[in-house]
Amino acid sequence: MLSERAAQMVIFSALIKHKSFTAAAKSLGVSVSHVSKQLSQLENSLGIKLVQRTTRSFTPTEAGKTFYHHCEQVVQAVSSATLEMESQRDEVAGLVRLGISQSFGTLHIIPAIQELRERYPQLEVEVHLFDYKVDMLAEGLDLWVTNNEHLPEGYIAQRLTDCQFVVAASPDYLLKHDKPVEPDDLSLHNCLIYRSWERDYTGWAFTKDQQELNVKVSGNYSVDLAEAVRDAAIAGWGIAYLATYLLGDEFRTGKLIQLLPEWKASQSMPFYAVYPSRQHMPKKISAVINFIKQKIGNPCHWDQRLAPYVSIPKS
Repeated sequence: MLSERAAQMVIFSALIKHKSFTAAAKSLGVSVSHVSKQLSQLENSLGIKLVQRTTRSFTPTEAGKTFYHHCEQVVQAVSSATLEMESQRDEVAGLVRLGISQSFGTLHIIPAIQELRERYPQLEVEVHLFDYKVDMLAEGLDLWVTNNEHLPEGYIAQRLTDCQFVVAASPDYLLKHDKPVEPDDLSLHNCLIYRSWERDYTGWAFTKDQQELNVKVSGNYSVDLAEAVRDAAIAGWGIAYLATYLLGDEFRTGKLIQLLPEWKASQSMPFYAVYPSRQHMPKKISAVINFIKQKIGNPCHWDQRLAPYVSIPKS
C-alpha cells in the first residue's frame, strides 16, 4: 500500500508539474493510459477529486494543489536520498543528461564524448543541443553547458571560460570592398548577423584604450547558427564578428583575414556549467565538469592555436 501510494504521488507530481498527461508520461517513461489509470485510482482511494478534467485540459482542485505540495516533498526526499548515495560512490557511473549550446557542443564537446566514455566506462551520456534558455527540471537535465545570459534561479553557475571575438572577412570580399579602418566604417559594409530570439546581435562592441564603441551594423544575411555565420564569411558574403571557439585554421590558411586588429571586439560571452544547487554533488556530474574544463584548457586551446595569426588586444 505504501509503495503504491508513493508511486502514485510521483506520477501526480509529474502531472501537475508538466501540465500534460503526455508530457508527464514521457518524463516518467510510462504510457499516458498508465498515468490516467493511476490518477483515477489515487482519487478513488483518497475519496476526493484532485483535478478537474475536460477533453483538452485539466486544472488541479484546491485539494489537488495541497496534495501536490506533499507529493513534491516525497519526490524531493527520494531525489535527495539518491543523490547523497550517488555522491558516496567511488565510481563515476550512471546516466548524465547533458545540455550544451549547439555550436560549442558540436565543435568541442561531441568530438570528446568518446574519450569521456573511455575514461569512465560505466558512465552513460545523453546529449541535448540547443541555444535557448531551458527549464532544466522540466527537461530532466543534470548539467547545462551554456553561454546563455539568462541563467536559471536556484542553480549554481560555474564559470568555465570567457570567449574572445575577432572581426574578419575573406580575401575575396576584401578584393571588392575597402577594408574598414575604424569600427564606424562597418556601416558601409555587408555585415553577417547571428540571429537570436533572446538578444539583438546587430550592435558590435569595441574597445581601444579608454574608448568604447557600439556600432550598429546591418546586412542581407542573418542566421541562428554561429557556424553558418563563419561559413558565410569564408564564402565572401560579408564581414563577421566571430567567437574564437568557432575558428580552426581559417586564418593560418588565408581563408579569413582579421579586420580592425587594433580594436578589441569586446562582446562578453562567458561559458558556464549550470547544475542544481545540492548539498551533495554526484561524482558523475563533477567528473563531467572537470573533463570539460580540461578539454577547454586555460587559456582556451582554440585561442592558443589562433595566437600566431590574430591580434586580440587586452581590455
